[in-house]
Amino acid sequence: MTSFQTYRDKRFPMSNIRLLESDGMSVVWGTFHLTDELYMQKYPSDTNNPENKYFLSHFCISGNTESTITERQFSICGEQHSFFSFKELSSINLHIIPSRKGYNSFFEYSLSRQYFNEHFIQDSRVLNDMVNCIEKDSFCWAGKNPHITPSMMCIISEITRQPYSGAMMSLFLESKVMELYLAQLQSFDTYNHQILKLSRNDIDRLYYARDYISQNINRRISISALAREIGINQTKLKTGFKQLFGTTIFDYAIDKRMKLAIALLEEKRLSLTEISYKIGYSHPNHFSLAFKRRFGVLPSMFT
Repeated sequence: MTSFQTYRDKRFPMSNIRLLESDGMSVVWGTFHLTDELYMQKYPSDTNNPENKYFLSHFCISGNTESTITERQFSICGEQHSFFSFKELSSINLHIIPSRKGYNSFFEYSLSRQYFNEHFIQDSRVLNDMVNCIEKDSFCWAGKNPHITPSMMCIISEITRQPYSGAMMSLFLESKVMELYLAQLQSFDTYNHQILKLSRNDIDRLYYARDYISQNINRRISISALAREIGINQTKLKTGFKQLFGTTIFDYAIDKRMKLAIALLEEKRLSLTEISYKIGYSHPNHFSLAFKRRFGVLPSMFT
């Protein structure tokens, strides 16, 4: 049985938290506004089904969180995700830092032990390590926080906008969470520990580069021109962007163009030619080919 509810957590000012629960699975997401750092404790009683908390995947979409569980401390920053496993769910001490975006945003799904063992594959280096760890300790963290990729955000968006109810909701939820889980496994198992050292200034410039691409989606911007615009060398721009956002500059720009194209196609106000120009393609045929490469169908299907 699947249930859906919206609630406000008094510990989070101006919060909008949503919860989806089905047998063996819970999905929680939402936003909240903080003006100061928040220290709090979470307990097993905070959820309707504590048994669903054996395996947890957390996406820190914006804002930073430092946590302490069984005297072990870890942190997860904005636009990162990670895996956790609990043999026994004890209290969690949280230190949440306000996001510079003005609000903190998160998404997480959790599974019961039985559901995880029956439905989710463990043929992964990071999961094998976690399984060995959880046999010895009551809590285990994957030990690294890869960056959330655009494809993961797309799946999260689909889950949070799900249009179904009842049995259809359960089927949709299971398929999408599995898709998100597989995307996470790939990012974990390809995670490179030899990361580029980025200063606070480098990170700010890379965020500016990402925002600049998003705001100029109808323009073709070369790597050299973008590097000059934000004041960083091309090597650090390309390597740092991939490290920070989990995708290349080219793939990020294509992803933003295709998302805008889908939204415009759904509005049914513009022709394919107008849409192609609006998202930065000089020829409608180029747009159609790029769209088919991404989605497997031509955009004409939606007109």
